[in-house]
Amino acid sequence: MIKAVIKNDISGIFRQKIVYVALVLLVGIGLLAGFQFKVSLGEGVTENAPYNIGYVMGLLSLILIFIATVFAFPLLFKEKDANFGPIVFTTPVQKSNFAVSRFFSFYTLTILAFFIIIVGFIIGSQIKLAHTVDSAFHPWHYVYPFIVFGCFNALLICMLLFGVAQKFQNKLLVALCGLALYVLYMIIMLFSNAPFMAQALPQSLFAQKISALTDPFGLSAYFMESKDLTVMQRNTQVVPFSNYFALNRLLYLALSCIGIYVGCRTFSFLPKSRRKAKTQKHSGDVKLSGINVPFKAIAPIFSLKSQRQSIFSFFKIDVLYLFKSIALVTVSVLLLFYVGVEMYSDIDMGIRFPENYAGSGLLAQTINGIFYIIGGLVLVYFVNDVYWRSDASNFSIIQNTTFYSHQKLIGHFGSLTLLVCFLTVLLLAEAIIFQFLYGYLIFDWNAYLGIFVFNTLPLLLLVGYLLFINYLFKNKTLSLVVSILFFFLLATPISNYIIHHSLFRFLSGYLGTYSDFIGYGAYLPVFGLRLVFGFSIVSLLFLIHFLLYNKGKKRIGFAAILMMVCIGALSSKFYLDGYKPKDKDTLLAEMAGYEKTYRKYDAIPQPTVKNVVTQISLSPETKSYTIKGSYVMKNLHSVPLDSILISVPSDFDVESMVFQTKNETIPIKNADNELVLKHPIQPNDSAHLSFDLHYQWQAVNGHRSFNAIIADGSFMRISRYFPLFGYDEDREIKDDDIRRQYHLGKATSIKPLEAKRTHIDDFIDLEMQISVSDDQIAVGTGELKKEWRKDGKRFFLYEANDIPFRFALSSARYKVKKAIHNGVHIEVLYHPIHGQNVGELIKNTTLTLDYCSKNFGPYPFTSIVFAEVSSFTQGFNGTAYPGVIYMTENMAFHSNVKAGDNQDVINELAGHEVAHFWWGNNQISPDYREGYAMLTESLAMYTEMMIYKQRHGEEKMLERLEVQKQIYESQKGFHEPVPLLKATQQYTDIAYNKGAVVFVELSQLIGENTLNLVLKNFLKDFKYPNPKPVSTDLLTEILKVSDKKFHQRIKDLFWEE
Repeated sequence: MIKAVIKNDISGIFRQKIVYVALVLLVGIGLLAGFQFKVSLGEGVTENAPYNIGYVMGLLSLILIFIATVFAFPLLFKEKDANFGPIVFTTPVQKSNFAVSRFFSFYTLTILAFFIIIVGFIIGSQIKLAHTVDSAFHPWHYVYPFIVFGCFNALLICMLLFGVAQKFQNKLLVALCGLALYVLYMIIMLFSNAPFMAQALPQSLFAQKISALTDPFGLSAYFMESKDLTVMQRNTQVVPFSNYFALNRLLYLALSCIGIYVGCRTFSFLPKSRRKAKTQKHSGDVKLSGINVPFKAIAPIFSLKSQRQSIFSFFKIDVLYLFKSIALVTVSVLLLFYVGVEMYSDIDMGIRFPENYAGSGLLAQTINGIFYIIGGLVLVYFVNDVYWRSDASNFSIIQNTTFYSHQKLIGHFGSLTLLVCFLTVLLLAEAIIFQFLYGYLIFDWNAYLGIFVFNTLPLLLLVGYLLFINYLFKNKTLSLVVSILFFFLLATPISNYIIHHSLFRFLSGYLGTYSDFIGYGAYLPVFGLRLVFGFSIVSLLFLIHFLLYNKGKKRIGFAAILMMVCIGALSSKFYLDGYKPKDKDTLLAEMAGYEKTYRKYDAIPQPTVKNVVTQISLSPETKSYTIKGSYVMKNLHSVPLDSILISVPSDFDVESMVFQTKNETIPIKNADNELVLKHPIQPNDSAHLSFDLHYQWQAVNGHRSFNAIIADGSFMRISRYFPLFGYDEDREIKDDDIRRQYHLGKATSIKPLEAKRTHIDDFIDLEMQISVSDDQIAVGTGELKKEWRKDGKRFFLYEANDIPFRFALSSARYKVKKAIHNGVHIEVLYHPIHGQNVGELIKNTTLTLDYCSKNFGPYPFTSIVFAEVSSFTQGFNGTAYPGVIYMTENMAFHSNVKAGDNQDVINELAGHEVAHFWWGNNQISPDYREGYAMLTESLAMYTEMMIYKQRHGEEKMLERLEVQKQIYESQKGFHEPVPLLKATQQYTDIAYNKGAVVFVELSQLIGENTLNLVLKNFLKDFKYPNPKPVSTDLLTEILKVSDKKFHQRIKDLFWEE
């Protein structure tokens, strides 16, 4: 009997033609994952590493939720849908045997579908890695994760869905159970230190252990078990089935088995609603009397009023059904819980940073990142359920005979619009409650308006397309399957692989940033234009279908179609204004062409810029700026220079550029320019370059994080976009596999620590004039020499002498707070509502200035300026330039330090960034080779720790040092081991985290005062204009003054990998 049930279930599924289409799609998903999905877990971990394979297959196992939910509908509700349960109940079939058979069929089909995906994944990855060093195929590397993730997770998911289906016999609750599993997984991932979620914000070890035990899908335990593996182990062996990983898998295996046992024991054939009929007692015979009603003909009235009444009737019926259902209550609770946990997580920044202020912008970003996808999944089912409800109750036979039956689509759209608005208001209310709970009562309604624009409106657009799909297909199940595929393929990030033109990705949400400076900036109106285009397309689909079946109303239909075409054309025209297509293959070809053509200049000496004079005109309102400038260059080499390579970024317009020597004047027009001089530049001779460049970005193309000219809160690492001499290795393709495709050989690597030294004096004198709108303040590099107003603009003149070729600027409507400490002017420029930590920042700045001046030498400027920039710039907490420090609004500067647990990031910010005025700006500028980051970031980290100790005591400092050590330990296994003495910015965990640990231990070993004396002498010997130091110079200085008994330990600290 068991075999018969299993055979019948499986054969019944495979008799449906759509199953074979689904099988092709499953293979396609696997191929796409194998061929396109690339996870970068570190420089040293290869794509074909068993660790990487397990990681990807663990992520792919989440698809089991979707697969099992889809199979649950036709399989677990087979008898209910056909009203066949009572008949089976009357047969001698044992319900326990039937339940076991049904569950086995369910599990077999689910794991079979996942197996097909994995086969596609293997094929795709092997095709991708063919002819590469990582192409070896090891079956066990795929079989092992298939068992521990695929089989185990499928068993758990099937158990839960089977239990819910047989207990409640409600398809929506089964779908919600699958959604709840996904939500639970995402919540646990927040506290697992997963590489793709919490890498920058490490969680405590306790939180990681809890998530490793409670994660039902095992990925948290996978990360926990693998955290101490080396790169070689990750590349050659699977993650051991031991400790937390084994405990997690066996725990959920046991729970799954118990759940299956309970589910099968409580299985019933009868519908849940079946109850024993209550007998009614009657005192006597009931006499039936007939009522004679005379026939009366009623003349129907067909008017706009009756049409509106009909639409309202459909709307009212749907609303009552939706808002009285337990399903909506469940969805609401689940959504509130998930978003609430995400809000808490975004406010609580882990062990590295204190909590953020619960601002409207932060909470709106949280909702924007979650609501659209979850809301879309919910709507896929609700649209299908609402549309086919009359068919399910067999009422459609009567309903479809009415004159206004076709108006039900409008009623459905209206009721679903109300549903979407209800969920939106629910999340908005939750965000406001969070602000009250955290005591941050500055409400930004523009931020919350974005929730409607970026979520509510796209969801309504999705409703339109889902209604059209259900209207087009005449079968409920088929409509649901097509709707699910439509959603996943066109309304999720998967659409990026399918639709390359952004105009047609109008079903996407918004995952960008929000800034208190400018809100959503230029992205909100552009997003709205794309939505208008999307609504015009769905309207066209309905209108065309309407015309096909209502040929008597052609004039109205054609007029409406013409109007929609005009709306779509206009919205697309405005959306595409300034659009520049981004084609990955074209970009790679350009990068490869640049390297093949110009890499020879890596070995050809180039002139050295010595003086920069520039006028930068900012136009924040148009997202543009103009650079006018001139260089004075010298030939500091011992040979004449006759071949010059000059480049500017390709997205800049070259208005004019002229290269001039004493014998030649050469106009330049292109982005990359190769000059062959008739009269070479002789040693110590000079040359000049004058240029006029223009830059403007459009929201349709996105903006560069470090070149963000925006209406308020701009920041540009502007020196990166000035003309560059010589070969630019940053424009090389970094991926080794892609390099092989273009026959490029090995990429340019950083100069080895042991390489021969050369001394080129590449420090410059800078004069930077910045003009901006009258209501803004521009902050440039160096010291402010002059400020004036003219023609409705504000001008600022900054100067700096003897600095590296590295300068930046910001501009905003700042509020300013000033102080003077020992003759040094301290200014903090910040957004008007971000002043909570300004006083602390000034206090910690004075503390750092005193410590560094006393222990390392005098401060090299007469002022120090802190300037806050918008969150449209990301990638750093603070960044120091000569005389100025720029801070992003969404990191340490605007955080609730008082709520932190020994997380005084304002002290750390001041200590680290101010320390760079001694280490890495215009005093010590290390030779660019292996180890240079130790002489900048590691020394700044050491200074940060010492300032923290001075402010909070040694015990608190050591607690913070443990955080640095934890970050280093969690990251070191993702790249080849590198000693601190060879640290570069490529491995930040070495330069920052390990650097802090090493130098603090060194200070404990030889004494803080002794180490500071070494650093002071090192600075004196190697600061400009002395030769640039390398990391071994500092180690030599340390060994000179330390006791010989510590020499081996000191060498180990710097050389240990």
